[in-house]
Amino acid sequence: MATETRATAFVTGAAGFVGSELIKALVARRHQVFGLTDSLEAAERVRRAGAQPVMGNLFEPGPWQDQAGADWVFHVPPHSVPGARVTRRRISSIARERVQSDAHLLDAVAAGPTRRIVYVADASSYGATQGQSPITEDAPPQPSAWGLCLTPALERLDGYIVAGLPIVTALPAWVYGNGGWFRDRVITPVIGGRRVLVFGTPGPWVSHVHVVDCARALIHLAERGESSGRYFIVNRDPVHLHDFAQTFAALANRPLRVVRVPAVATRLVVGPVLAGHLQADAVYSNIRLRAIGFRFLYPTLDQGLRQVLRGFCE
Repeated sequence: MATETRATAFVTGAAGFVGSELIKALVARRHQVFGLTDSLEAAERVRRAGAQPVMGNLFEPGPWQDQAGADWVFHVPPHSVPGARVTRRRISSIARERVQSDAHLLDAVAAGPTRRIVYVADASSYGATQGQSPITEDAPPQPSAWGLCLTPALERLDGYIVAGLPIVTALPAWVYGNGGWFRDRVITPVIGGRRVLVFGTPGPWVSHVHVVDCARALIHLAERGESSGRYFIVNRDPVHLHDFAQTFAALANRPLRVVRVPAVATRLVVGPVLAGHLQADAVYSNIRLRAIGFRFLYPTLDQGLRQVLRGFCE
């Protein structure tokens, strides 16, 4: 529709791994984009991506809330696997912070002209699966200790949906690309000749998605997603977790040097909370996303990592 090709968009987490890629995709489609950021350095990254920075913090009410009422609102707060041990007390703290930040945003746009809110959570909120058999969005969530970061927020989200907010919930799994966890844990050590930390052998089955396809899918949900619907954003075929490093090293023609952490020792290295996350199968179906017409640019890990390598070498 002509009116949707020039929609205004407001993006939280605008300077993050997914948020910055989302901005680029929106700008390429000629949308006017505003990106929430809380530092001058991040604001410059948002500006380079093509959006107008909006200074503010999700944890604090402020003037940024007056600019949040765009046609489309993309709520992309960070929810990445941290690098340090995480306690259950910290999980509770993260959960409270998420609920608070959601309220500051959703309350601000509740009475405004927003036509679609794309709420980005994480597939980990559904918990472990079994082997290569995918689950759908209709499966009852059974979150792991790490997934409990999102449980209170998703429960509260249902209230906003009942109240009539046009919310579509996006649930990416392992998002990879030249940034975020993948750059820190795979690209940098492989290219630098350092060891990659590998947990378990052969490691769990996980669903994945290239960051470019993740950003494209979020826009697709703004255009065609069903209000109140949930959508996994993942490629069809799962991989073993260690395949990320193994495939990238092979494509980059670099030797793969690893430190293998046995499953029994993982709890000692990263703590019980993250151990459960890193050792559990996490395989999800994208049939609902494909049913509304979405098609992937990088449907396989090999294709996606070739694009990552090209971008890294440019």
